[in-house]
Amino acid sequence: MVQISNLKKSYLNPSDNQNLTILDIPSFQLEAGQHVGLRGASGSGKTTLLHTIAGMVKPDSGSITILNKDITTLGESQRDRFRANHIGYIFQSFNLLDGFTALENVMLGMIFADKGAKKDLASQLLEKTGLGNRLHYKPSQLSVGQQQRVCVARAIANNPELILADEPTGSLDTKTSREILDLIFSVAEGRMLLLVSHEPEVLDAFSNTMDLHEINKAATS
Repeated sequence: MVQISNLKKSYLNPSDNQNLTILDIPSFQLEAGQHVGLRGASGSGKTTLLHTIAGMVKPDSGSITILNKDITTLGESQRDRFRANHIGYIFQSFNLLDGFTALENVMLGMIFADKGAKKDLASQLLEKTGLGNRLHYKPSQLSVGQQQRVCVARAIANNPELILADEPTGSLDTKTSREILDLIFSVAEGRMLLLVSHEPEVLDAFSNTMDLHEINKAATS
């Protein structure tokens, strides 16, 4: 379960040197096994929200409790370790290392977790995502859809309870977008999934959707 309470995050606006509030969320909850599609316009704070839940960014105030652990009380290295063990993150821009193969990129996602990197498991995950014949291909040798499949495999490499997906179909054509979305739903079965998007066809695939404006007071001010 994910529970957010009184979460606030602001950044300095370089145009006037004033703090600009990006997130002001009194309450948000994601139940165990629940899949939620979160809609929001560009610049509305979707990515910032995911980054705070993942522990990549520390909020100014408030709490983010994941699996009964308030990650806002943890130091940076502790948040990194918690994320590696419990959270899978799917990026729109893939964030793959160009000099490494698909297999190596997935294994790199494993090294910070307590279980460590396992080549056999990484191979199995890539096979599960349809890339069993592309294990030793580097990102430049893969299509954008294949690169996103590597990202999905990397996101579930440590068997996380929570998957966060940031516009995972934003760089894909309609057909590939549908394939990737189906893959995400498949690997997220039994896990919590929070996927943010501004694409109606992506959000229509969710039985549970929410608008960021509904939970974020900063987006309505």
